[in-house]
Amino acid sequence: MMISADDTPEGNQFPDQEFQKASQVIYSDILAVAPEIESDIKAVLEDYYELAETYSARQLTYGSDKHAAFSGIAQMVRPSIGGQYLAGLWTVDFKHGLLWYAEMASCRHVESHGAPSWSWMVTDAPVLFSRIRILESTPFDVKILQHNGISQDAVKQFGQIESASVVVEGLTMPLIRSKQHVRARHRDGLVLGSVYYDEPLSADDDDDMRNSIFTVEDQVLGQALISLHADPGTDDIDIHSTLFLEDSLLVLLVQADENVDNETEPSFGEGIVLRPVKHGLEDVYERTGYVTFWMPSMDYFRAWGSKSLKII
Repeated sequence: MMISADDTPEGNQFPDQEFQKASQVIYSDILAVAPEIESDIKAVLEDYYELAETYSARQLTYGSDKHAAFSGIAQMVRPSIGGQYLAGLWTVDFKHGLLWYAEMASCRHVESHGAPSWSWMVTDAPVLFSRIRILESTPFDVKILQHNGISQDAVKQFGQIESASVVVEGLTMPLIRSKQHVRARHRDGLVLGSVYYDEPLSADDDDDMRNSIFTVEDQVLGQALISLHADPGTDDIDIHSTLFLEDSLLVLLVQADENVDNETEPSFGEGIVLRPVKHGLEDVYERTGYVTFWMPSMDYFRAWGSKSLKII
């Protein structure tokens, strides 16, 4: 064992120290003591997402090589995770794979990479994944019905992506994106949560892609969500439609649950923001953000409409 001198940093950790479960699988052929065949899938997935976060922060010479470079890690952990690999996500844990967001101000999509909009590989910016991971299914979970553009072959599924899409079913609610600034006190319950948009719509957009979300009754959409820039202060919420940037977005609920027996783990809800594709195809969308709700009521989500849609 190597021991550092007093008052000096311990230095970078080796992969087997920082990502213990995943490393046992990845380096199983060279470890002195081989790991048990049945690995803890939850622990391996935890390490997998942390590896993805670490990898997303790296600057490759060619960003389009991201998928090919990371697929080597994915191939080695697949025996422990199981299911099919979908451009950085896994079918057995698809809901958690969708829940990523920009670590910095934004995470612009890079079309030349060929990655689908729902994959964290679509951007060159560093990303983070939600820390709320419950493997058990709930009635509010998004369901993957179909995936296209990715081979089901055990080897080819890790190859380069040209185009890929998924068909999912889940609860949705219309969302209006506004550039309006309002004053609101979060503790009063008016603010439902936060939305993290992947990228600005124009050069004069605010640098901060994080907005607060409120519920609103729209003349056309009916009950909907609206994202606003909430500044601290006395409540002053007077919605101005002239400041709307987009009014055809959807929030797709990805996971939600409540824990009434444990006050330290309150209810939660998370989803992604979807935008209709410009080609005008019905029920075809692209991802454009991540949403988290603060201690929501499950009855609120039960009132949402269920929808099947395609995400490219």
